[in-house]
Amino acid sequence: MVRRLVVAAASVTLLAACSSTGSPGDGVASGAPVRGGAVVFATDVEPTCLDPAAPSQIATQILQRNVYDSLIYQDAKGAFHPWLASSWDVSADGTTYTFHLRDGVTFHDGTKFDATAAKATFDHFADPATKAPLAGSLPFGSATATDPSTLVVRLKSPFAPFLQLVSFSVLGIQSPAALAKGQAALCAGGPGAAVGTGPFTTAAYTKGQSLTFARYDAYNWPPESSAHQGAAYLDKVEVRFLPENAIRVGAVSSGQAQLAANVPPVTAAVFEAGGGVRVLSAAAAGTPFTAYLNTKRAPFDDVKVRQAFQRGIDIDNIVKSVYAGRFPRAWSPLTPSTPYSYDSTLENSWPQDLTLANRLLDEAGWNQKDAQGYRTKDGRRLSATWVQNSSVMREQRDVVAQAVADNAKKLGFEVTVQGLDAGTFSARAKAGNYDITDQSNQRADPDMLYNVWSSKFVATKGGANYANIDDPQVDQWLSQGTTALQQQDRPAAYKPLQKWVIDSAAAVPIYVPQYLLGVSNAVQGVQFTVSGYPDSFYTVWRTK
Repeated sequence: MVRRLVVAAASVTLLAACSSTGSPGDGVASGAPVRGGAVVFATDVEPTCLDPAAPSQIATQILQRNVYDSLIYQDAKGAFHPWLASSWDVSADGTTYTFHLRDGVTFHDGTKFDATAAKATFDHFADPATKAPLAGSLPFGSATATDPSTLVVRLKSPFAPFLQLVSFSVLGIQSPAALAKGQAALCAGGPGAAVGTGPFTTAAYTKGQSLTFARYDAYNWPPESSAHQGAAYLDKVEVRFLPENAIRVGAVSSGQAQLAANVPPVTAAVFEAGGGVRVLSAAAAGTPFTAYLNTKRAPFDDVKVRQAFQRGIDIDNIVKSVYAGRFPRAWSPLTPSTPYSYDSTLENSWPQDLTLANRLLDEAGWNQKDAQGYRTKDGRRLSATWVQNSSVMREQRDVVAQAVADNAKKLGFEVTVQGLDAGTFSARAKAGNYDITDQSNQRADPDMLYNVWSSKFVATKGGANYANIDDPQVDQWLSQGTTALQQQDRPAAYKPLQKWVIDSAAAVPIYVPQYLLGVSNAVQGVQFTVSGYPDSFYTVWRTK
């Protein structure tokens, strides 16, 4: 028995949740769209690799959504709709997906999209050599092109997040000819290397400076009920890599650019007050920015020390101060906009409590102090090292870490923050040579918790489980969540897991990322994905 899914597509994603006027929908086009023209998008992070399957950087997913389409599309409410697949069947046991593909689609290199091409993309994603971060949790069995218009994907076991993963840009369909050029070429991502079926082609790439997209005039296959049909409105999009906040924001204020990524919250109001621009925002789905405590070595191998650290920090004021009230404080290892499983009962359940924190440290034996005021035990100072991957630093996360360190000093807890290059950070993480590190993960499914908490992915094995949790109950909840094919059954797994993380203080959720996008008033049609970052430029147009 199979379930046949043929669903009317919703319009291409989300609302711009907040803007200069505060009214929802300010990012949605008003008036008749204008065809032609170009925009400059000033962004702060240049991807280290432009293959959407390989890296975990949000920057790659944002940019390459313009180049690569997916088989299906997920709307702002989490529902799935046809895209390059016109329909799909799911076997009764949830292990076999049969995609019926759209006809008349061509890659940028002129070759025809078919089931063989879709199979090549799945094989590339699942290939260990690709090192796709999200492939580790996928029980991929095989992809078979049974005929030119039919792709059959078999899983080794039921996997509830499968359709969401298929809709995500990490499984954007790539040209087999481009894939054949190898991983180095895919990462380089220049013209002829990044080849998809998306609304824009890669026209030029100068590393460290800019990436240029040109309209793909043949494009006529957006999700079925998208905002418009046919080719994109814009002729060209130039992406400029401007890591300095002041330069990036200034480029839009001066008219040198029309969009600015990641506007600093503390300058957003000033930016808007200058006139001619607005700030649109969307909340991230997935896991919030979180400090993970290494439970496999002192001092955080002691649950009381972890709990003291968690409850002794004034997270509310730190987040409010650094982000000028534009980013909400986090309470759970999932963000509130993550579909299906967020546990709202955790909100306000673990506020700062200095009395409790000091008592827990006393009970843990850290009841003496040295000349500098730090707690000691058996002649050792209560100290921890917080390591950060500087190569993916954003949103002043180094400032947040230092603010936490300053806060911890009031407890008699010495925290040293170290920014490391990517290679050094990876080596330290794998060696377990750290006490605290941080990350956030953005995707609209609670399965993001799998990569962060499964024993398969402890940091000392090269994974992103930085708390190094190896707990059978945690693994059971994660397995239950990934195999619950009915969405209403998933909270039974993920809500207990969220509570366990907070109760055991294996992590300290700090804030929910908000994507703040500065937009010139001359630009309309900006939209966000369900995961909470800008969608492709397909719907964007200029008024002048």
